[in-house]
Amino acid sequence: MTARSETGTDPVVVRVDRDRCIGSGMCALSAPGSLALGADGLAEPVAEYAAGGAELTEALTEAVDFCPVEALTLHSAFGGHRIAPAE
Repeated sequence: MTARSETGTDPVVVRVDRDRCIGSGMCALSAPGSLALGADGLAEPVAEYAAGGAELTEALTEAVDFCPVEALTLHSAFGGHRIAPAE
């Protein structure tokens, strides 16, 4: 099980709506440690952000905000609730 981060916040999981993603690359440029473009040119979270969760960083928050088609969402790795963007 993933532990709480050093900042005391729950780790986050990144979800990519692959039907919305256009592969602009803004997310991968903003948060290269969290997101990358896959072989198909679409965004995908790096391993720990895809499953168990990892620390929420400012760069990751910005990457979600920068997505031109709002294809990225952040969820709590523990509770599954949506963190960003706000619904």
